[in-house]
Amino acid sequence: MNDLRKEFENYMQDRCVTSCETEEDTYEYPDYVEAINAELMPPVKSGVYISRWDLKMVGDAIDASIAMDSRARMYKMLMRSVHNKETMGQLLGAFSSLIDAKTEAYREMMENYPSSAPIFEDKIQKAERVKAYFDEVLNTYFSEE
Repeated sequence: MNDLRKEFENYMQDRCVTSCETEEDTYEYPDYVEAINAELMPPVKSGVYISRWDLKMVGDAIDASIAMDSRARMYKMLMRSVHNKETMGQLLGAFSSLIDAKTEAYREMMENYPSSAPIFEDKIQKAERVKAYFDEVLNTYFSEE
């Protein structure tokens, strides 16, 4: 049994030497990619959780086919498909629609359980702030094209 364990550990060690190395992302992202990421992706800042499936649906909305991966990688793949103001407008519109759908569930919870209203009001305010931020990003980074 010990020989088998040792053989397995050696196998895994040899395998990880070649395939477990972290892949560096060498693509140069514009400033707006990190700006949107910082405001949208953390639920504590945006009031909503953007799942991997949500990112896939948003990608489908702008005809960007992205593979299922980690949220961070999927977000970066999605942002690689944005090349002009029109596409960015579509992307931010898709994110806004997604946020609206998620906050609608919050509103229903507030209606059904009034004592939870302060919690959900805070989340809705954060989500509305992020949607307003989308307009700011569009005007700041895509003003003259």
